[in-house]
Amino acid sequence: MEFLCTKCGACCKRAGLWGGEKHGLPIKEDGSCGHLKGKLCSIYDKRPLVCQVRELNEYNKKLYPDFDIKQAYIDHTINVCHKLIDEDGLDDSYKIDIKEYN
Repeated sequence: MEFLCTKCGACCKRAGLWGGEKHGLPIKEDGSCGHLKGKLCSIYDKRPLVCQVRELNEYNKKLYPDFDIKQAYIDHTINVCHKLIDEDGLDDSYKIDIKEYN
């Protein structure tokens, strides 16, 4: 199961707030990731683990056998992605329809 990222760039704009430099990310003066070009990650296929929602959840599943990846995606989508999209005033078309995870 894949995380349905809409590539809005909202999380990348806040890389400095969550300590992205500790994970090897270059942070711009505005706090955004240095790899962010427009709304897209310029190193998407080589991004660090901290930027990979699917891989982090698969790691959690190995640590905690009862970990529900699908529910984690839904929770992340609602609690993180949609909140950041709203805070940035982005169009609702960037929001993931959680029904897509069924």
